[in-house]
Amino acid sequence: MRRVRVPSLVVTFPTTAAAMSCEECCLRRGLPGRMIPVPGEVAAGCGLAWKAAPEAQDELAAALAADGVPVEGWAVVELLEFR
Repeated sequence: MRRVRVPSLVVTFPTTAAAMSCEECCLRRGLPGRMIPVPGEVAAGCGLAWKAAPEAQDELAAALAADGVPVEGWAVVELLEFR
């Protein structure tokens, strides 16, 4: 196993409560991703972000909008993963 850089969707939030609401929404709907600390390449209001595959953006955006979860920003950055 080695660490490689892969494109990752990073969703940031204005508050920690919004980040927790995102996690609840995604878990309830079975959407992909996980909570991570905000990477250094991204500026955010709180220290948490949701990480998922870039191709999941439309599905995530629709789910978060439907649940009224405020999003600060969307970014695709290369993050290290074990493969």
